[in-house]
Amino acid sequence: MRSFFAFIALLNIHLLWSQEYNPIAPPNTYQSEDNPYYWANKKPNSDYWQQDVYYKIYATIDEITDIISGSEELIYWNNSPDTLKVVYFHLYQNAFQPNSYYDNLYHENGSLPVYGKHEKDGLGTTIDYIAIGGKEVKTTLDNTILIVHLNEPILPYTGVKFDINFKTYYGNGGVRRRMKYFASYGKKQYNGCHWYPRIAVYDKKFGWNTDQHLGREFYGDFGTFDVTLNFANDYIVAATGMLLNEEEVLPADLRQKLDIKNFANKPWGEKPSVIVPYEKGNRKEWHFYAENVHDFAFTANPHYRIGEAEWNGIKTYSFVQEPHASGWQNAADYAAKVIQVYSEDIGMYGYHKMIVADARDGMEYPMLTLDGGSDPGYRGLLAHEIGHNWFYGMMNNNETYRAFMDEGFTQFITSWAEEKIDGKYVVEEEAKSKYLQKFSTPREVKEDEVYYGYMRDAVLGSDPQLNTHSDGFNGALGQGGGYGHVYTKTAAMLYNLQYVLGDELFLNSMKYYFQKWSFCHPYPEDFRQSIIEYTHTDLNWFFDQWLETNKSIDYKIAAIKKVKDEENTFNITFKRLGRMQMPLDFQVKDQYGRRFDYYIPNQYFEKNTTATTLPKWTGWDKLHPT
Repeated sequence: MRSFFAFIALLNIHLLWSQEYNPIAPPNTYQSEDNPYYWANKKPNSDYWQQDVYYKIYATIDEITDIISGSEELIYWNNSPDTLKVVYFHLYQNAFQPNSYYDNLYHENGSLPVYGKHEKDGLGTTIDYIAIGGKEVKTTLDNTILIVHLNEPILPYTGVKFDINFKTYYGNGGVRRRMKYFASYGKKQYNGCHWYPRIAVYDKKFGWNTDQHLGREFYGDFGTFDVTLNFANDYIVAATGMLLNEEEVLPADLRQKLDIKNFANKPWGEKPSVIVPYEKGNRKEWHFYAENVHDFAFTANPHYRIGEAEWNGIKTYSFVQEPHASGWQNAADYAAKVIQVYSEDIGMYGYHKMIVADARDGMEYPMLTLDGGSDPGYRGLLAHEIGHNWFYGMMNNNETYRAFMDEGFTQFITSWAEEKIDGKYVVEEEAKSKYLQKFSTPREVKEDEVYYGYMRDAVLGSDPQLNTHSDGFNGALGQGGGYGHVYTKTAAMLYNLQYVLGDELFLNSMKYYFQKWSFCHPYPEDFRQSIIEYTHTDLNWFFDQWLETNKSIDYKIAAIKKVKDEENTFNITFKRLGRMQMPLDFQVKDQYGRRFDYYIPNQYFEKNTTATTLPKWTGWDKLHPT
């Protein structure tokens, strides 16, 4: 039996490589030699490998019971040199129930969790059947981790097919989660996130990644998702991938009725119209297909109205609840601008579309972001969640292990995009209060998105080192325990890297990192090595300080003394108060208003600058503080 399945796997691989690459329609061409994004066609290292997946899922979402009933076929390719004797799956929704690990964490933080109707009964995701080659396998459940005991091991460079029947139960309790449903003007909105049995990643660094889900980050293998979602007839569905049967479920006449422009003047919060009347028992199947992705998510609401824009052939869509349509008129256009900035400055977007959805959230998935709010307040949120399609979506690091690599990099490019699109200051609605109108001052984007959050802790020495597991920030919930610094401290680090390298070298080195590791699984050491490779300079002093310590930058002017017998000549003494070393740029202005720029390097490396370069200042901690 083993040799038979190995033969089938190798045959499938051969067939896939012979197919002409087409990422938006079957058959599966993810492993094609024509796929520019397939890891084996662009290995970052000669001995690099990662596993491949092909999910084919059919799921019915019951609007009466709030239960997803699904069947899943998963073809799993073991591209590693290792024999796999056991396999692990994530059942993320099992975190949200009494006596789970996450429940314990809530109690240890002094919080009393509130659970929904199914969650109270211990129902998250249940497995009704799991088999390989038609033969059932034994399993052991450890809360959010399902251990599959293989009847036969998966040999290197072979594949197997899992057949799984499952149910996932929606909850609406008070425990922070992404998978949820909520009331929407007399109907229910369903956000489908981490809703199917997902095989754990097996990689070279750790082997199986079996972290329990504690409400934070995720990690998955790239491959193909062929997903059909069965909804009640009145639902409008947005999801990862190409909608293959658009003419059937979203014909042109219906699409025109749903256009967001039809509701531009509708008062915010006013009762929605009924465009597709609900007919109990009448169903629609929405068929989506995506390659080069590591996850699949959806959102659905009968009241969704649709906006559309485009950049460089990439479609951007907004899906907004009709009562909010007046505040979302520019959402698709803004998404297109964000796509353009990231594509030009970081690396080209690798998919055909991007959706921003009014979903009472702030979360990212391939080609789909779940958002909230209205213009202009939602601009930073849209920029951030779209940005995750670069640092998480196309560059899929193990974010559970090191969240700074996706959250912090995305926070940096969020600030970058907002500045590039809207300028130096945050775009805000005019304050209604006359007092605020008179005394409020504009907020700088960098301060708002990066430096305020970082500095409020850094000045107290209470910012943690970034090289910390996402669940290791003092066992706190949400953004507590210093976890917020995976966003702001990382973004501050990247702005300081730009300062060290200079604008052009920095941006080119980031592009190099993205090009090298996109559609692969980079770890922190891969990022720092990529930057060092491109710049051809030792930057370990920089990364060690920012990633492994909580040292801070703190320099002051210690003295300014006029040089005796020399007109208009002064000695300026700088003192380093903090333990972190950095180069210094400073400017002198004379009595005539003339400005003189100076640069003091701290290494043999000197950035490209028009300032006058002074002798190198070598010093850190107690070495040469002045």
